[in-house]
Amino acid sequence: MDKKKIIFFIGEIGFGGSERQMSLMLNYLDKSQYEYHIIVFNSSHHGDLKEQLSQSGAQLYFIPPKKSSIPKRLYFLYKLIKPIKPLVIYSWTIHNNAYAGVIGKILKVPITIGSVRGSLSKTGFVNLPIVLKWASLYIVNLLVVNSKELENELISMKISKEKIRFIPNCVSKINLQKEITKKNELIISTIGNLRKNKNHKFFIDIIQRVQEKVPKVRAWIIGQPVPDEPNLKKELENYIKSKELQNVVTLLGFQSNTIKYIKESSIFVMTSLSEGTPNSILEAMSFGIPVVSSNVGGIPDIINSNKNGFLFEPKDIDGFVNIIINLLNDEYFRIRIGNSGKKYVEEYHYPALGKGIIEKMFQV
Repeated sequence: MDKKKIIFFIGEIGFGGSERQMSLMLNYLDKSQYEYHIIVFNSSHHGDLKEQLSQSGAQLYFIPPKKSSIPKRLYFLYKLIKPIKPLVIYSWTIHNNAYAGVIGKILKVPITIGSVRGSLSKTGFVNLPIVLKWASLYIVNLLVVNSKELENELISMKISKEKIRFIPNCVSKINLQKEITKKNELIISTIGNLRKNKNHKFFIDIIQRVQEKVPKVRAWIIGQPVPDEPNLKKELENYIKSKELQNVVTLLGFQSNTIKYIKESSIFVMTSLSEGTPNSILEAMSFGIPVVSSNVGGIPDIINSNKNGFLFEPKDIDGFVNIIINLLNDEYFRIRIGNSGKKYVEEYHYPALGKGIIEKMFQV
């Protein structure tokens, strides 16, 4: 019997959250009934997941850079997808939802799925033309979200609850450590592209105050500059210098293996002004690293403050500083909170959960 064809749309296949979740799920999704095709819209500037995706058995296609206009992309997709005759087109990035919906309508694809993985009011979505915004949300059959906050946001926009599927971000089983080891160094890390939304200056302010009480602490900022905010890296370098923290805070730039740095951390801190459901927080928790985060987006879905991590409002520097100092000064406190976070991830963010929901969508 011929396998049913599933087509995934993805903005790029770098090391971002959507790409890594798609790659992870492809390792678990049923391949006895389904055949997977991935269409990549843009190139990746800092390495990619091409090898991992190919190993999963999926067929990769890349839209040529010269096909950058909407009409040219639609025609390219039409020609590519028509002979495949897919059962499903599933867009993993909101900017490509409209393409999934339009091509799905033209080719009469039975199931079209879009994704919303970040707040619609605080991301690049707000800059899309009105027609594309509408198409991204209303012409696909189903919409996948990774937080309850996003589900509520869509419902407030008159999108039916029956159309929405909540799939929590998942963490690979190989990340889940059997025991939590003691740290030899006191390192505070954060991960995120260099965007003002990530609130890195606030992170640096926190480190300055923490270091006054715990002089041996060090901090890592992991993430690369982005094209629409190219000057922020220099701003952060100057900010670190102005506070005389050059030997304390290090900008590590892009790192393909962020897990290495998470594992070496004593505490993981997220200071973002808005978020979806960050993979980096789940990964830190899976390694038993205590997380201190801003109380935004889908993060409260993950962290039960004072039990498996800590949440504070984005401007509450005293809250961040005091709990970080307490954690640094009490290793057993760190281990207890870390163990609680690790247990939570094991129970609620395992890949088989995501696999089950996705495959059920294929049968709608």
